[in-house]
Amino acid sequence: MQHKPHVLLVKSGTTTPALVETHGDYDAWFRAALEPLGVEITLCNAYLGDPLPDVAGFDGVLLSGSPLSVRDEQPWMAAMAAWARVAAAGGKAVLAVCFGHQAVGEDAGGRVEQNPNGGEWGTIEVPLTEEGQADPLFAGLPPVLCVQSTHRDILVAPPEGAVRLAGNANTTWQAFKMGAALRAVQFHPELGASAMARLIAVRGLSAPVRETDHGLRILGNWIDAWVRPAAAKRA
Repeated sequence: MQHKPHVLLVKSGTTTPALVETHGDYDAWFRAALEPLGVEITLCNAYLGDPLPDVAGFDGVLLSGSPLSVRDEQPWMAAMAAWARVAAAGGKAVLAVCFGHQAVGEDAGGRVEQNPNGGEWGTIEVPLTEEGQADPLFAGLPPVLCVQSTHRDILVAPPEGAVRLAGNANTTWQAFKMGAALRAVQFHPELGASAMARLIAVRGLSAPVRETDHGLRILGNWIDAWVRPAAAKRA
């Protein structure tokens, strides 16, 4: 019997209340992107103190974004990042997004700071590196991604052993991989243009926003290349 792919979504914070009212929170965005693909999602609110579960019963792990900063250095942040890296080292597929990208990058020996180039908001273009163009996470996508972004912090120094998959003039480390199972992206593949525009408006910012399906295709690639094969092995 074919098992439904089962993903653990580890939530690292809650977005602006005005955006939650109209478009939902981080978990709602991931559910909207992944449930149509037949993916079951279990939520762990790490930022509220939920215990990090045994990953054996899941086919993949997602780490969400957050308005918080790694530099807040709350104990749960380092614990979550270390737990995720152990999971990936054991072969469990992990996709770390925005805050998650920064948290695992720092835990692996990199450094997160406020971006000296300034924050990055709206719909952005992100060129893939040669390694990125060959990676299954970006299969079928053009060499320059069009994705939604909202962040002030970045990896100013990468972890040893990380392979850079994408970057632009604002943020050199827009995506990286470590080993076979861990992928991390600074941008938000789960975020739609409408929610992006609303977030910019409620924060009083100004940035171009346009529709793009690249983020959803990236999530679909992650499911197809890592999560579905893991589910099939449980059959």
